[in-house]
Order: sequence, then C-alpha cells, then structure tokens
Amino acid sequence: DLIRTRSFEPDLEYMFKHPLTQEVVYNGLLKRERKDIHEQVARVMERLFEGRLSEFYETLAYHFALGRSGNKAVEYLVKAGEKSLARDAVEEAHEYYKKAYDILTTKGDETEEEKKLLIDMLNSWGYVYYSLGDMKAFIALFESNKALAESLGDKARLGMFYAWLGIAYYVAGEPKNSYDYLRSALDLGERAGDRKVVGYACAWLPWTCAFLGLFDEGIAYGNRAQEIAKSFPSDQYLYFKSLAGICYVYAWGRDIEKVFEGAKRLLDYGEETSNSRSKVFGHFMNAFGYIKKGDMVLCRKESEKAIDSALDPFYASFSKPNLAISYFMDGRFQEAEDVLESLLDFSEKRGIGMFTTLAQMFLSPILIAKGQMKQGLKKLEEIQAVLLKNHQRLYYALSEYLLGQVYTQFITGPSPGFSTMAKNIGFLVKSVPFAEKKAEEHFSKAITLFREMEAKGELGEALLGLGRLYKAKRRNEKARDCFSEAANLFEECDADLYLKQANEELSSVK
Repeated sequence: DLIRTRSFEPDLEYMFKHPLTQEVVYNGLLKRERKDIHEQVARVMERLFEGRLSEFYETLAYHFALGRSGNKAVEYLVKAGEKSLARDAVEEAHEYYKKAYDILTTKGDETEEEKKLLIDMLNSWGYVYYSLGDMKAFIALFESNKALAESLGDKARLGMFYAWLGIAYYVAGEPKNSYDYLRSALDLGERAGDRKVVGYACAWLPWTCAFLGLFDEGIAYGNRAQEIAKSFPSDQYLYFKSLAGICYVYAWGRDIEKVFEGAKRLLDYGEETSNSRSKVFGHFMNAFGYIKKGDMVLCRKESEKAIDSALDPFYASFSKPNLAISYFMDGRFQEAEDVLESLLDFSEKRGIGMFTTLAQMFLSPILIAKGQMKQGLKKLEEIQAVLLKNHQRLYYALSEYLLGQVYTQFITGPSPGFSTMAKNIGFLVKSVPFAEKKAEEHFSKAITLFREMEAKGELGEALLGLGRLYKAKRRNEKARDCFSEAANLFEECDADLYLKQANEELSSVK
C-alpha cells in the first residue's frame, strides 16, 4: 500500500501515496544507482520530448545535475534562465544561472570545453545582472573570471565578455572604463568576423559616448548596431537597446524630434513583440524628450508610464531621475527629494554610480533651498570631484550649470527667512559678496563644456541662466547676447517652452 495508480491512459502511471515514502525509498538507493537513474531519466526525456524540449528545461537540468552529466545540466540551466528572463521572471532566472555557475566552478580541473562553457554562461548571465541592476556583483563576478576569458584565445567569446564589462562599468558610473572595454570588444568582434559581438559593442557605445560628450561618435555606433540588428531579427535586445542609445544621444541637445520618433518606434516594437523592456525605454525617451522641451507635466506622465511598464528592478529605476528632475524644475522640492532619496537608496546598494551621482547632484541644491546652504554646496563640490575622477564630462558640465544657478539665487532669489539666515550667517557673509563672480565663472565653464560637446539644449539653458544673472546686475548688453543665442539654440532644438522663456527675457531687456 505504498503506491497507487495515477492514470491508465495514455500510459499506466503510478505515484507514491506520500512524499515521505518516496524520500525514504530514494535515500535507500546507493548514490551510484541514483546517479544512473537520474541520467537515464534525463536521456529518455531528451528522446521522448525532442520536439518540445523547452517545456522541460528545468526538469532536464535537475536530472542531469543529479546524474553524471554536469555540462548538460549547465546547458539546460542556462536555457531555463533564458526562458525565465524572456517572461520577465528575472529573479528566477538568476537562480538558474547561480546553480550553473556552482556546477562549473566547484568540480575543479575544468577541461577546455568547460572553460568555454563557463564564459558562454557568463555572457548569457549578463542580461540577468543588467536587469537586476546589481553592478557590484556583476563587476566582481566578471573581473574574477577575466583572466580565464583572456586565456582561451577566443576573440569572439572575449569580445562579448568585454562588452558586458563595458556596459557594467557604464552603469557603475565609470564611462572611461566602459569606453575602453567596449572599444576592445568592437575590435575583437571585427577581427573575429563576429557581427553579433560588433553589434552588441555598437549598441552600448552610444550610452558611454554620451557621458563622455562624444555625441557624433555615439550616433555613428548606434546606427551601425541598428544595421547589424537587421541580420538578427530574433535578438530583440540588440534592436531596442541600440535604438534607445541613439535616442539618448539625440536627447542631449541634438534633435528632440528624433528622440520622439525613436520613442514611438520603441513603443510600437514593445507592443508588437510583447517586450516590456522596449516599452520602458520608449516611455523613458519620451520623458527625456519632454524635459528637453521644458514640458515637466508631460515628462512626469511619461516617467510614471515607464515605471509602471517595468517588470525588472533596474528598468523600474530608469525614469526616476527624469521624474525627480521634473519636480525639481517646477520647484516641487519635497517631491523631488522623495524620488531622489528612493533612487539613491536603490543605487548605492547595487553600485549604480550613474544614478548615485545624479541623485546626489540634485539633492545638493535642494539642501540649499531648505536652508542647509553650507552642507548643500559642499556636497555639490564633492560630487564634482567624483565626476572628474570618473571622466563624467557631461554630468560635470551639468554640475557647473547647477552651481551657477545656486550662486545666482544668492543674488536674485527671495531673501532667506530670519531662522535660515541665523543658521547660515557665517556662510552667507563669506559667499554672498562673491556670488556674482562665482555664478559667472560656473555658468561660463558650463557653457564652454556644452559648446565643446555641441550639447545644444544644455548650452541654451546655461546661456539663459547667465543672461538672467547679467539682467539682474543690469549688464543688459551681455544679457541680450545670451538670451539671443539661447533663443536660437532652443529654436534649433524644438525646445518650445524654453524658447518662449528666452524670447520673453530678450524682450524684457531694454
């Protein structure tokens, strides 16, 4: 009475009446017998379900792992991970990859085939780590296996490995490291004649190039990736990631209409393929475009849509900077602070440096607005040192613009209340007499950097800020020059609301 009949048709099947009975019987088998039986079960399943193996990846991995074919177990664990990732179960996918990694790294004395299998597995695992946003663990894992990848002498494998390290360092806020790895990946892919490696390197390079202020180069890489993506129609990531990268570069003051065009293509592609990640990028790029146009209301709507569309932890954070900045630009500092603190908490734990520095950068003027003037200014200057160290040229220019705005507020803003003045009297005595000079220096530095990068929208905003400073100090001729150039730049970029502001300022200067 230990088993009972489960079914008669289409085959006679039995099952244990109680799982404890099954466990006792299983543990009563010799380990060697168990391995043999698991191996036989897996081999039979491969034959029986040859045409529909994807339904049984997890079961096949389980039996091969307990059988005698560890490499087969890894093969099916990776397939199970890819399947889970495709249906947005990223945490589940991560567990499959961890099991595969443990199998390959605990036996010791790996064969050449197993070493290659390990690097292939890591290159597949990269998608999961990216979706999770855990850059600390991502970089640590890949750096610990870099010597092995380099020892194989396989250009294509190493190229893809370097490409993943490149994107990890980009997200970690180290664009120079990212650029070097991605360029190496591109070179290896070209020498190996592997178009997929070339495509992936070119898909990620626009993002890194934007941080470094290399806009023309970034667009060229993105367009090359889009061409290569046509040869891999089933590789959705290659297509939408490179398209989003092109939009990202255009958003930095090049052509806002192209940002919106690309965002529509990303959203349409997401609908056609049921790809939530492409939809997230589509809404994210729309939000970014609206920031550049100066429409903070629509930016918030698109940012919220991006967050709602996201099914992965990292993708859910993409539009939080846009959301926070839209609140900040509208003077809704508490709401901006809430979003930035949430983003900072998520990013610091995972080593997402590109969000950490951005959150800290915008939290600094909020501290100043709340009356913590010395602390806010000190934090912003500390962030600048980090940006310079990590070659974040674009964000450094943005920080100079913010400093210009901060010092301008000391001159043109409302007078602080008595309690604020009392808390900051020493700071105000030292800073206010030099505020005009400081503001002009910071705006001028931002203008120089944005002009060098040809970041037209940002250049326009910096000129608008400097013009307002000159207007406040009755330096009208200089103010007119700034407002006039800013208006031309905003018109060129289709930044309608900023264009209206610049024209209003221009007409107000006698």
